[in-house]
Amino acid sequence: MKWDKIASTVFAALGAAASYLWGGLDVIFIALLTLMALDFLTGLMCGAKQKELDSHRAYLGITKKKMMILIMVAVAVVVDNLLNAPETARRLVIFYYIGMEGISILENAAKLDFPVPAKLKDILLQLKDKEDKLDV
Repeated sequence: MKWDKIASTVFAALGAAASYLWGGLDVIFIALLTLMALDFLTGLMCGAKQKELDSHRAYLGITKKKMMILIMVAVAVVVDNLLNAPETARRLVIFYYIGMEGISILENAAKLDFPVPAKLKDILLQLKDKEDKLDV
């Protein structure tokens, strides 16, 4: 078998798996993946700035947070299929995590001394306080 046929087969299998697990690679899912990558990069930048860059911590961030987001999207796809409600739970879950990743990016931007409006910083602090209370 030639390499182009092998590559085509591999990409077809990956596309089929993505479609089955996450409902395809539409605009909102690509937006979620983009924000997840940007959040990871800004997290690395924060770690570098605070001189706390740690490969183990980065690995945990990817496996714990990012993989769980992808698992939750896959669960939402299964729920949609069970309820015969195309895209309903999936879209809700994706938009929720888009919001959470956006908030995390803004928090990282504030930690990097990037100018963030004062009102937005206050909102982020309130959200952080609520999150800390829920973790207890």
